[in-house]
Amino acid sequence: MSPILTILAIGDIHLGTVPSQLPEDLSNSGVGKDDLTPAAAWKSTVDYAVNNQVDAVLLAGDVVESTNARFEAMVPLEQGVRQLIQNNIRVIAVAGNHDTDALPRLAKLIDGFCLLGERGEWEKAILSKDGKPVAAIVGWSFPERHVRDNPIAMLDQQALGLASQAFCKIGLLHGDLDASGGPYAPIKTADLRSSGFDAWLLGHIHKPSLTKTTDKSARDAIGYLGSLVGLDPTETGPHGPWILKMSATGLHEIRHIPIAPLRWEMACIATDQVENTEELSDLLLEHATQTVQRIKDDEAVPNVLGIRATLTGRCSCHQEIQAWIDKREFEKIQRLVGNTLIFYNKVVNLSDPQINIEEIASGDDPAALLAQRILALENNQPEAVELVRQGRIHMEEVVSERCWQPVYEHRNALDVLSDEHLRYLLIRAGKNALHNMLGQKPEIST
Repeated sequence: MSPILTILAIGDIHLGTVPSQLPEDLSNSGVGKDDLTPAAAWKSTVDYAVNNQVDAVLLAGDVVESTNARFEAMVPLEQGVRQLIQNNIRVIAVAGNHDTDALPRLAKLIDGFCLLGERGEWEKAILSKDGKPVAAIVGWSFPERHVRDNPIAMLDQQALGLASQAFCKIGLLHGDLDASGGPYAPIKTADLRSSGFDAWLLGHIHKPSLTKTTDKSARDAIGYLGSLVGLDPTETGPHGPWILKMSATGLHEIRHIPIAPLRWEMACIATDQVENTEELSDLLLEHATQTVQRIKDDEAVPNVLGIRATLTGRCSCHQEIQAWIDKREFEKIQRLVGNTLIFYNKVVNLSDPQINIEEIASGDDPAALLAQRILALENNQPEAVELVRQGRIHMEEVVSERCWQPVYEHRNALDVLSDEHLRYLLIRAGKNALHNMLGQKPEIST
């Protein structure tokens, strides 16, 4: 019987960074920001690998945030690799677009650290168990920060000695899956599937997309491992490494291990029954408690949970709530549920005042004309196309200003000129303007 090999696969770590938008007073609740960093998540993952006696740890690029961060990353990375090597665990990595310089430098300094494809060439590492070869890890690294060619086009399995070998083949790659061009090694799912590999473990996108399976006949497992810990509120949901078990004949199991100390969640909360901000605070606390319980039922509970809430519905205290949000009173809402500290990172008020837009739109005054446009946007009527087009013209000049360029290069940058986003902005701006108009005349109720 072929021996079983266990691998722990890790996506983007970004050592040298700290998660953004954490509360300033977090330490007052007994939690230090250092406990929530990628370095802390890396240490926990290394401990998990040792305690579960895995055979190898794979790193899918962007292990280090940047060349400038390599000194800060050196100590935790070296400590982790040394601990793994001392426990007979292989460490194999590829470089991503963030660490094209930093990771090769660190790999040369750390004994036992195997970096595949340093010059943008495909390389392999053979993993054996009980003296028998079980899996080939085949990897390619970014040779420079921007790569516009598809690296799969350069993969020569014959030259790597893969074509005639009978073992599990695992691809380790950092790149942009199914992107139409772009500077981050665009790759195609179809190319990965046709390679005949048992799995492709990808870095670059921070949202995990690899599919959990326990089917021994599973093939074509392709997906992103995700970031090791959510680096900002947009990186929601579970994060952590992945366990893969395999024999020479193929994969046996793929499973996510959500052990990140910090987790982010989005919440949509209806305010129809809320009559004041005290009731809103109670509602937010109740939702936070329910969120922890939901996570506890399915996955490991994080040390800290940050929530970004969107308020919806029609609310009689709309202005009071908006003033409460503007003063950032929601930052005072913290609660300890079990061993999890909860805080609200942001509250967005998308609730509407208790006005009847349809009734207002039936008139012919300025408020009615504005209400008609709001309805056209909400219902995506033909007029909405022209409104969005005009909105884009006005926004393009602002968006193109050089000062905003770093924002668009952020790993989770939003396309603010997309039809969907522009329509959302126009609806919100229109409703705020309508509410201000109506404040100058007797309120129209529903």
